[in-house]
Amino acid sequence: MSVFKSDNECKRMIFNVNSEMAQRLDAAREEAKAFGKKLDVDSAVNKALEKFIKKAEKKIAELRREGHARPAPGEDEAPAPGEAPGEAPGEGALCE
Repeated sequence: MSVFKSDNECKRMIFNVNSEMAQRLDAAREEAKAFGKKLDVDSAVNKALEKFIKKAEKKIAELRREGHARPAPGEDEAPAPGEAPGEAPGEGALCE
């Protein structure tokens, strides 16, 4: 295991995390800091995201093979409640 961190290109992203998990992570970071250590959270997150991305790519490939059409940009997959497919937004909600 390398002592030095390699300089890989990275991109900062923001994720929502369960508040209990965030508190536990903060506490673990503080405790590790008290021992003069630093938690390698980046590697753990990268590993988990890699696993998630592989599953997502596999599922998307399955959908593509099954012939599911992708909605056009800005178009929802399902009509809003009370609207029939093909209606312009708001048309089904008009009352006379």
